[in-house]
Amino acid sequence: MKTDNILEMRGISKSFPGVKALKGINFTVRKGEVHCLAGANGAGKSTLMKILSGAYQADSGEIWIEGQKVHLRNPIDALKAGIGTIYQELSVVPKLTAAENIFLNNYPQKGLIVDWRKISQLSRDIFAEIGIKNIDVDRPVETLTIGHQQLVELVKVLVQKAKIVIMDEPSATLSAEEFNVLKGVIKDLKKKGITIIYISHRLEELLELGDRVTVLRDGSLVGTFNIKDLDHDRLVELIVGHPLTAGAPNQGVSEGKEVVLALKDVSNHKLKKINLSVRSGEVVGLFGLVGSGRTEVLRVIFGADKINSGSIEFFGQPINPKAYSPTKACQMGCALVPENRKREGLVLGLTVWENSILPALNRFSKYGLIKSRQINTFVAEQIKNLRVKTPSQHICVSKLSGGNQQKVVIAKWLLSESRLFLFDEPTQGIDVGAKEEIYGIINHLASLGKSIIIASSELRELTKLCNRIIVMYDGCFVEEFYPASTREEKILQCAVAGRKGMTGYGSC
Repeated sequence: MKTDNILEMRGISKSFPGVKALKGINFTVRKGEVHCLAGANGAGKSTLMKILSGAYQADSGEIWIEGQKVHLRNPIDALKAGIGTIYQELSVVPKLTAAENIFLNNYPQKGLIVDWRKISQLSRDIFAEIGIKNIDVDRPVETLTIGHQQLVELVKVLVQKAKIVIMDEPSATLSAEEFNVLKGVIKDLKKKGITIIYISHRLEELLELGDRVTVLRDGSLVGTFNIKDLDHDRLVELIVGHPLTAGAPNQGVSEGKEVVLALKDVSNHKLKKINLSVRSGEVVGLFGLVGSGRTEVLRVIFGADKINSGSIEFFGQPINPKAYSPTKACQMGCALVPENRKREGLVLGLTVWENSILPALNRFSKYGLIKSRQINTFVAEQIKNLRVKTPSQHICVSKLSGGNQQKVVIAKWLLSESRLFLFDEPTQGIDVGAKEEIYGIINHLASLGKSIIIASSELRELTKLCNRIIVMYDGCFVEEFYPASTREEKILQCAVAGRKGMTGYGSC
């Protein structure tokens, strides 16, 4: 029987010790569509796609491709069946060229000799077919941008004649410009009849790129919906199972509050005469395009980057820039929740409790001996207060979802009794439900009098959380806005244009 469906996964179930990951999932994809897969962390998205890519075996259920039942015992079987996967963590070989990566294990030959010239030409031809002409295929992959490396991964899949391409969080590490290139490539692949299964926590991307979306929740199928019938709020409700409270933006902080941090004319290789003061209980947002200097401001405050000129004060106390370091920042009550939590915020091989006490070892030890009972009590309290979903505080932190890992990063700074929190992309790579929990934690910290600076590329996030938002452009502060009385379009326009404002900034 003729069907428009290129893929049917029928009654797919999968269990792990103590966890029913998938419960009889039916997942159907039409040929040539962009089919989005949405759900909170732990909903079953990754497990379903690992079964489709041959990395996992289902406990029960069937997979049909173009009307034929298939048995995908491993990733090689999946590739032979026309299924290619581009994972969030790229699998390129850094020292090899783009062309060598694309044809790895499948090099064209002249007799017994690899035809390197043909490899380069074929690679250029395939990139040209998808509208990409500015990638030097003869350069080592490690010298390419992350966006170009991701396109190399895509072409690797296309060389294998993939009919279905799974994209797992493809935009997580891309700049806005690189994402625009990816959008163009996806539209071109769709025109060629290639089917895309697109997974992302960024719901705006799903609404912009997708034709249909399938939503999973707690291992069960919620349903499949036409994108044109949904908006952001409705999609959020489907994912989490209930409407989210809107929450009004913060309205501002009294001038009488204590000044916790003051930067005066701070400059270095990236920043230009940064002036900033943050008061007790205030939430300040830093917004700007990639490369604007948001992260660099946080790194300077935390002592990770040095300054060439200017001064920094904590609680009215000047610090010595030459002797300032992350260690000194921690001692003064400064906490950094970094953008890359896995690399810079956690030690993945340690347990939840071990990560939680790292900055506070002096507090929980005496004469070199760790106070185990006290640690268990305090860590358990943070797990409860922050709603960290973990079987035990003794489990390896690498086993937790992204949102729960982020909560562990926050917990370690709470246990060290920090007073100034620096958040760099606090909700990157976590689902919408966990985002709301992180927002709640930030609001609670502010209510306790903690000072907070948030650098984020999500303007909606900043307008929801911050008392004021400072727009950055090319290492400068160019304008300050109050979310309660400013439209988002005006803030975005300022970030794009680098327009100097009337607030005393604009020293570029």
